[in-house]
Amino acid sequence: MDRALQRIRGTRTANSLAVGFLRSLGPTVAGELIASFLDKSPGVLITHREGSGVELLDALDEGRVDVAITAPKAPERFGWLPVGRQAFVLVVPRGHALAEVGAVDVSDVSGEPFLVLDRRFDARQRADALCAAAGFSPRVVLEADDLTTVRGYVAAGLGVAILPADGALSPRTVSVPLTDPDAHRSFGLTWDGEHASSAARALIDFTRDLTKRYPGWADVTG
Repeated sequence: MDRALQRIRGTRTANSLAVGFLRSLGPTVAGELIASFLDKSPGVLITHREGSGVELLDALDEGRVDVAITAPKAPERFGWLPVGRQAFVLVVPRGHALAEVGAVDVSDVSGEPFLVLDRRFDARQRADALCAAAGFSPRVVLEADDLTTVRGYVAAGLGVAILPADGALSPRTVSVPLTDPDAHRSFGLTWDGEHASSAARALIDFTRDLTKRYPGWADVTG
């Protein structure tokens, strides 16, 4: 295994860096973090990867990414740096009765058909927990493995979804804030503490300094 990891890591140059992101954080946090980092380290070549939390940890284990921004907190064998919080929102089709309200309680949609991510996603587990805390089990009509796919079915009027906020703007869906106090999750930067490259260490140090100087810079609220 160690030799295999060495071969994988050996295909990247000293100034290259493979960075993994949760799919819901790719459109928002990734752009701001990487653009700011490259301002300070212009010679680094970035490879951007996306996946679920489980997929990103597997990629770290296998050396396919050097660092990843993921949730929930990584197991103890990984390095971990808290970065921000991500809200969960109710996604409804434009024209839905709740599309124009300022905020909604999860219990208000107990009778709606639900579109969900599959169970390997932390976001699905948290959405289920929010429904359980509101006193109901969602009536699931469709399960998918991609946020964009779920949003597409919401836009088509098939149902509603509780998803992590990703800052995406759509002419056919509306993201409504949830009033539930637990409708959020923390995310952070994680890495293999035993094999972090110099480029990975540079990004870790940069992110630590950025988060210290600008608390909340990475928070995703809608």
